[in-house]
Amino acid sequence: MTGRIEAIIYIALPLVLWPLSFDVFSRYFVYGMAISTLLIGSLTLVWFRDRLHWFRLGAIIVILTGILFAFIMYMVFIGGYAILTYLGLSKYVAMVYAMIRRSISKYALAVALVIIGIMEELYWRGGLQELMRGVGGIARREPWLLSMTYYTLIHISTLNPALVAGAFAVGLIDGLLADKVGLTASTITHILWLELMMVILPL
Repeated sequence: MTGRIEAIIYIALPLVLWPLSFDVFSRYFVYGMAISTLLIGSLTLVWFRDRLHWFRLGAIIVILTGILFAFIMYMVFIGGYAILTYLGLSKYVAMVYAMIRRSISKYALAVALVIIGIMEELYWRGGLQELMRGVGGIARREPWLLSMTYYTLIHISTLNPALVAGAFAVGLIDGLLADKVGLTASTITHILWLELMMVILPL
């Protein structure tokens, strides 16, 4: 259980950590994200572990849904890349890949993505999303709306439309999965999607 000050710190941390990882220390982006997500994920386990809902349905259904939606999300990003290419904005996707590849080896990246995927879900779709439920109104029933919005807005500092659009898609899909199916499903989706996008079948 946390007090008001802890909750404010918890909500505000990405406002500092994301610009540091994406902008200030972009040369070490993957390491920065690993450290940032480890921090907020660990705080989630300390302060909000009692609010985490890993399985909202049967375990097999949750796991299979997580795997299925990893491929669905990958296909969404293929479509998004096609749209960006049509609009002449594909360079922004190339910028993301360049930022990642210059900071870490392929094998170390595969390991780092597991850490980032787990810790991001613990924070964004775990502790934060359940904290947003306490806002009341529609957020009580659909807390993913607020977590998705915050997750999208936090990427605006990158000035990269591909990252902002991607954050919206991830926030929407993983937010709904965590809320309706369970945090295990959104975590599986996030990790598998990251590995597909960055290691196995990059765009």
